[in-house]
Amino acid sequence: MPSGDSVRPEKWSEDSIILFDDGTYSVIWGHFDNSPQKSLGVRWNGEGEGVGYPNRFGNPVWFVEPSFLTRPILMGLHYEISKNSTEKLANIQKALSEVVA
Repeated sequence: MPSGDSVRPEKWSEDSIILFDDGTYSVIWGHFDNSPQKSLGVRWNGEGEGVGYPNRFGNPVWFVEPSFLTRPILMGLHYEISKNSTEKLANIQKALSEVVA
């Protein structure tokens, strides 16, 4: 089961950051496929030796969320993380500040 940090397909920019990874579900923020606007990517990490979902030809990849879902997902992550810890909270706040209205 790959962690979000280990899933870095070529289409995501080098400055992409992991916003959330609980071992089962991961969220990334960055430039996808050379887009000028940043995108939100998500994935289910899988269990055991599985590569999770989505995957392409057995390799783990990220699913890019539609832009209209970006802010609600980030707000939900902010709420969930702030209940239990401050880890990665600054990353989520940074992503929220960069969301194109």
